[in-house]
Amino acid sequence: MLIKDSRVLIRLMKDADEDYVSLLRWLNDEQVLRFIEGPSARYTLEQIKHKYGPRAKGEHYVTPCMIEMESTSIGYIQFYPLQQEEIKAYGAREDNRTFGIDLFIGESLHWNQGFGTAALRLVTSYLFDVKGADEIYIDPQTWNTRAIRSYEKCGFEKVKVLYGREWFDGERKDNQIMRLSPNRRRIEGGEP
Repeated sequence: MLIKDSRVLIRLMKDADEDYVSLLRWLNDEQVLRFIEGPSARYTLEQIKHKYGPRAKGEHYVTPCMIEMESTSIGYIQFYPLQQEEIKAYGAREDNRTFGIDLFIGESLHWNQGFGTAALRLVTSYLFDVKGADEIYIDPQTWNTRAIRSYEKCGFEKVKVLYGREWFDGERKDNQIMRLSPNRRRIEGGEP
């Protein structure tokens, strides 16, 4: 276990079939793919292991985690130090300890219940309090208003739009770059 609260637990992803199979199921679910990758995307277990295996083994700069509720994996969240290209594109300060986060709830029956927001709050607190982050960025596609609202609940603010940034279902989509600083974070739904 990495961190937890009364609703969710965040644990490091394991280099184990159970985690790869969960990702395989989620990344082939048409409902999930409407928000990440695109509805026409399809993955094999080998592709999942190729992409996520080095992360799970600690051989990659991205730290992969599973979101659990009552000992069952319901989603995925990852964090990473922003790379130079992202620092420049996002307009982040180069002298800061700056992280990025990506996440999704893979079990659609748990959507719209606040689990993603709870997981994001836990990981942002961990990054600020344990990893010493100065800023955290997240980059939803501009049309994903549900995700943007969730991120705003956690204190993220819109910084800029990067046009044509992300490949999604055969076309380039725009991303809303959002930033969280320690003085803007919101804990357990309260104000900063």
